[in-house]
Amino acid sequence: MNISRGLLRLWVVASGLWVIFVAFLSYEGIANPYVPGRAYYFRKDISFARQQAELEKSRAQPAWSNYEINTPDGFTYSMTGSSGDDAAKRVLAAIGTINYVNDPVVVERYTDDYRLLEEGVTRGVSEKIDVSVPDTVLFIGKSEPKDVKTRLAKEVYEGASKARELVVSKKRTEAITGAVELALLPPLVVFVLGYLLLWVGRGFRAR
Repeated sequence: MNISRGLLRLWVVASGLWVIFVAFLSYEGIANPYVPGRAYYFRKDISFARQQAELEKSRAQPAWSNYEINTPDGFTYSMTGSSGDDAAKRVLAAIGTINYVNDPVVVERYTDDYRLLEEGVTRGVSEKIDVSVPDTVLFIGKSEPKDVKTRLAKEVYEGASKARELVVSKKRTEAITGAVELALLPPLVVFVLGYLLLWVGRGFRAR
């Protein structure tokens, strides 16, 4: 009876079954990598109001600070003011502009910032627009003109689709690498250990 040959065949069969098992477990992560949902929104361009606040700050005696201001639509702005109320008033007065900054703010789903955006929709101040990218939406003021909504939704679609492709490609590569390592390393370790044990066992054979 050739024990070495039998063990080798057992290792081949077990390794093949292990590779199939790993492939089965890894398929979903490779075919459909998980990408967290994202929301986008464009801030209004309040740079003039911010410059005016900085100018007044330089002339004022009391200490002024920078505040994070959440508007009713759930958008977040940074503004300098003599107090939180003063900063909020400056932001609310400035967001009536029709101009937006070029780069949107990206918010991950299931975060506090995302919940603030949802609250804006609940209050009827803003709305959520599907931009035809999986798990991606645009939040925008409900009163904004239709052509503005269409233009910003298109910009988000173009940027979000490219960003998602990059994330999916990276996650798929990571999933494939992990699956290959998991499929090959354990059988190799078993093979090396088995070979060493057989080699040691042969040393005890009587000549």
